Amino acid sequence: VEKTLQAMRMGGIYDHVGFGFHRYSTDPVWLVPHFEKMLYDQALLLMAYTEAFQATGKSEYASTAREIVTYVLRDMTSPEGGFYSAEDADSEGVEGKFNVWKASESRHALDPVAAEVVTQVFNVKESGNYQEEATGHPTGDNILHLTKSLSENAGALNMQETDLRELLETAGKKLFEVREK
Repeated sequence: VEKTLQAMRMGGIYDHVGFGFHRYSTDPVWLVPHFEKMLYDQALLLMAYTEAFQATGKSEYASTAREIVTYVLRDMTSPEGGFYSAEDADSEGVEGKFNVWKASESRHALDPVAAEVVTQVFNVKESGNYQEEATGHPTGDNILHLTKSLSENAGALNMQETDLRELLETAGKKLFEVREK
């Protein structure tokens, strides 16, 4: 269970900028999602991450549960207090348009130090980090995802984990503001 929950949280199926989980992954490594988000997925994953925290005491599960709640309350709750059932995968007719990043977009949105850290931690590449399914050609887009834990990334960057977490939280807020525009 932990291996699956960790793989999902690190992968592109998790929205590292806006939180919550996309509907499902289209590949075996949890990188490329179908970008739709469903309320019932958030509910079930909230329970899974909460119970994983209760069983293990690992704060990463509690953090993920809190982020799911943040997403649901912010984006899936109507002004009248009801819940929306889904968030469409398409934006302006393109699936995942606001969930992928060109390397230049993240660099432009962040200060140079934060941009370099985000590039390394979330595996951002100039040519994009995944291929077009039909042609196998690079897309030029990046799906933010982790291939190493936060502590491993902190070590590789010669940073304290708490400092890295803080930098990524601040960078994530800036990227979210850009996405919202």
